[in-house]
Amino acid sequence: MKIPAIRIIDTSGALLTEVDTYTSLYLSAAGRGVGDFQFVLPADAQGLGDIGLGHYIMLDNDGHRAGIIRSLEYTEDNRGPVLSVKGVTLNGLAAQRITVPKMKDVNANPDSGEPEETDPNGGYDNVPELTKENPNPIPVPAETILKTYASRHLAQPQDPTRRIPMTVDADFGRGMKTVWMSRYERLDTVLQKAAEYCDMGWEIYLDKDGGLHFDVIPGSDHSVSQEENSPVLFSLDFESIKSLNHLQDLSGYLNLGYAAGMGEGYDRTVLKVTNEQTEPTAFTRFETFLDCGDLAITVSDTAMSLVDEGKHQLKEFEKQESLSAVVAPESSFVYGVDWALGDLVTIQSRIGGVSLDARIAEITERYESTQMGIDVTFGTAPLHLGRVIQSLKNIPR
Repeated sequence: MKIPAIRIIDTSGALLTEVDTYTSLYLSAAGRGVGDFQFVLPADAQGLGDIGLGHYIMLDNDGHRAGIIRSLEYTEDNRGPVLSVKGVTLNGLAAQRITVPKMKDVNANPDSGEPEETDPNGGYDNVPELTKENPNPIPVPAETILKTYASRHLAQPQDPTRRIPMTVDADFGRGMKTVWMSRYERLDTVLQKAAEYCDMGWEIYLDKDGGLHFDVIPGSDHSVSQEENSPVLFSLDFESIKSLNHLQDLSGYLNLGYAAGMGEGYDRTVLKVTNEQTEPTAFTRFETFLDCGDLAITVSDTAMSLVDEGKHQLKEFEKQESLSAVVAPESSFVYGVDWALGDLVTIQSRIGGVSLDARIAEITERYESTQMGIDVTFGTAPLHLGRVIQSLKNIPR
């Protein structure tokens, strides 16, 4: 893998300059969230005047390795003046928007002459959207959920002043089926929660003409247990990685919730909920309080059950587990050829001879002088479930 040139592009897609005299560069791409980048170059480098806040960067001619500049900092020491350029991957554009619900559909009441609200979504930004004719949600694929939110709040919002010129790529209906609801949340957070829950990535990238696109990252299966694709094995024994780090963390772990629903004070309904097979006890029990609004104990047409909502909230406090590796430069498995962001691969550890399949959740490229390196973070189960509504209940009619 060669050291890339950095292309500077304006928001119209025009190439402004290209720099390759930087002293260091890293770019970290996250398959379900917002990554970041930084590069440092001499303050007298050619093309410095074309580097500005809000401009795009792109490594070589790869629109999937791109970002938007958020910070410029000039410093000077005994080595001379330098410019440090920082920013986020293009997924960061989603952080500039929130999930504004569709404006209410107001019609005139022929009897009173007064406007009548007819929004069956109850002021929520739902996918799929509910209508008077179809008030009950039908689960849709994960790809549809992610691309619907991108269309509503980036490419084709109801309010044209919110639009960011962007193409949402074709929807092939991939991924598990579910439903989602949101209300005035940061769009990147909603996309990340939905992607983690549905085990599907997303990205904003640049095409060859500098145009923005939104697409999903379904990933390919390169685990050793399948036969359809060439397998990829990250292992110290096979010299495909230089180091492996496996972290298990209970510092934010909670497994028993007291879910509070309808009522006030002493009369408020409170139930114990857990996602464990049996109720935790003694030293294995980690308790918390869960505010579930005005939900009742049982499921109704207007509310999901208090137990279900409590369990959904408790999912946010699961055990944290991360797996990361430094890829060996001489590895026979080449980034961008044999594996990529979002792919499912196999990792083998010398400790206990453990072998497991995990999805590539984050890739960090590092370049300094003539040296380069790639760090990979793997993910399995979602770490932040968020508020997933399986039946779009809890919506006022």
